[in-house]
Amino acid sequence: KKESTVEALKSVGGAEIAAIVGGILEASERDVPILIDGFIVTVAGMIACKIDPQVCRCLLFATKSTEVGQQV
Repeated sequence: KKESTVEALKSVGGAEIAAIVGGILEASERDVPILIDGFIVTVAGMIACKIDPQVCRCLLFATKSTEVGQQV
């Protein structure tokens, strides 16, 4: 599962999303709260949670974007 998520990120994610995912994973590893603000960061947060479900415990959502993808 983790490998397929990483492969999907390599295929369709840009460098900026990959960098955000890495930052989220590292912050979670250090037990640092992570502020999620906007659609792209939400996508990165979702990917990070697929890689490591423990990330969810650190996520704090600041806004709800009007973009359709945010409503999923």
